[in-house]
Amino acid sequence: MPTVSVLIPVYNGADYVANAIYSVLHQRAVDVEAIVIDDGSTDGTPQVLAAFGDRIRVLRQANAGHVKARNQGARIARGEWVAFLDADDEWLPDKLAKQLALTNDRTHLVYTERLNFGDLERVQERQSAGVRLYEGDVFEQLLLGNFLTVSSAIMRKSVYDRLGGFAEELLVCEDWDMWLRYSAEGGLVGLCREPLTRYRWHGGSMTNNLQRMLEGRLKVVRRALALPRGQQVSRALARRAIASVWETSAWYAAPVSSLQGLGWYLHAALKWPWKLSVYKAMLKCCLGRA
Repeated sequence: MPTVSVLIPVYNGADYVANAIYSVLHQRAVDVEAIVIDDGSTDGTPQVLAAFGDRIRVLRQANAGHVKARNQGARIARGEWVAFLDADDEWLPDKLAKQLALTNDRTHLVYTERLNFGDLERVQERQSAGVRLYEGDVFEQLLLGNFLTVSSAIMRKSVYDRLGGFAEELLVCEDWDMWLRYSAEGGLVGLCREPLTRYRWHGGSMTNNLQRMLEGRLKVVRRALALPRGQQVSRALARRAIASVWETSAWYAAPVSSLQGLGWYLHAALKWPWKLSVYKAMLKCCLGRA
């Protein structure tokens, strides 16, 4: 088995990061290199990391965000593959081995089904219960939404380097941008349909930075549509992609502000008026049931 370098950015994650690291160190049948990038934590994170000794490699940077942190970790990675794990997520023990078994000379990016845990008030336990997962040539499907969880993904290091890593000018949705750039070049995506990634939902997390997330999603889609592959898609698909951004953003906004959610759903309907679920969501906003 080739070596997999696992990049774990963390900022004030003392309550969770140890579980994430343990889930990496307990991967079976794979040679792993765990690289934890401390993004200027001010809580007990440094002490938690120190307890692992030489079982992990630790980088520290002044607080600059998770995007730069991942790229910093990748620069020192020794593995043939890089994997990404957020500090509050976890893996099952056979995750990496089963993903590597799905790779070939065109499939340089593989992700897994995920199990949601934590605050599941608005989501189901398995990702695939509410989101369709795709594999192969997925550029057009990715335009309509990011179904590829960053904590579930592995990518061949040489491909990651050729793509220039994550775009540091993007403060959010940088992983979606990476997958789109990769698939736009014709790279195939593999999918392990076993739920081998555990993704933590935090109570109230969907209320954070709604406007910034909307703007980030719009920027990523427009960047993708400007690529040579993106310029070849139909105008209808391009409109659907923009509408999907508004719909997704409205879903997050509606529990915080029914009025804002309603307005964003209206934007989605104006861009693509043939999706019934948008009108159902608008009705829920009007009734205060979002």
